[in-house]
Amino acid sequence: MNVFRIASRAAIPLLTAALLALAVAGVTGAATTDAVLPPVPPVPPLPAPLSSLVGGDPPAQSPTGSAAPSSAASAPTRGETAATTSVATQMQRLLVAEINVVRRSHGRARLTLSTQLTRAGQEHARELALAGYFSHDWSDGTPFGRWIRRFYPVAGARSWSAAENLEWSAQEVTPGQAVELWLASPAHRRILLDKRWRQVGLGVIRANGAGGIYGGQSVVIMAAEFGLRR
Repeated sequence: MNVFRIASRAAIPLLTAALLALAVAGVTGAATTDAVLPPVPPVPPLPAPLSSLVGGDPPAQSPTGSAAPSSAASAPTRGETAATTSVATQMQRLLVAEINVVRRSHGRARLTLSTQLTRAGQEHARELALAGYFSHDWSDGTPFGRWIRRFYPVAGARSWSAAENLEWSAQEVTPGQAVELWLASPAHRRILLDKRWRQVGLGVIRANGAGGIYGGQSVVIMAAEFGLRR
């Protein structure tokens, strides 16, 4: 996990933010089960002002296997829940547009908006806020490769892939700033610009008084879900 000044990477205002990235893939078939997922790095402490924490694992692919809950998912608690949460629908739409602008500038296909992936992103971001938690796993320890299928099922597809980029910030961020943070991290950049993806869904949740790792702050949590199903 690297700590760096955003000013050294992009000409945008300095932000306090934390990121995670994860990708899974599977080819459907009689013996296919959940994809093997890489461990999620430990949840960072609350970042110092005017710095950015960026962490993530490179995408991993495997058609079979199972995943155990990561250490980061071992002790979520709802003892300190967010006082209120709301969906930032306009930010979601603008983030989708910004992602497509960036992908087009790199010769990648435009992604279509998926209502299933949007719901997945919204529900996961809200769950993270309410549990005071930051991980690709659900707060009960269910790994990403399993819970994402509740929203984005395999449904008889010949091939299926999904990935997630996460970000949270104690400051308001613009769509351009959020995407710049992902692009500045190799793991997030690979997912954002992956040629496989055909669909995307964004969940952006504003939480006031978020507990747990958020320390009672008002935060914005963003979950970008990428998918391919054919």
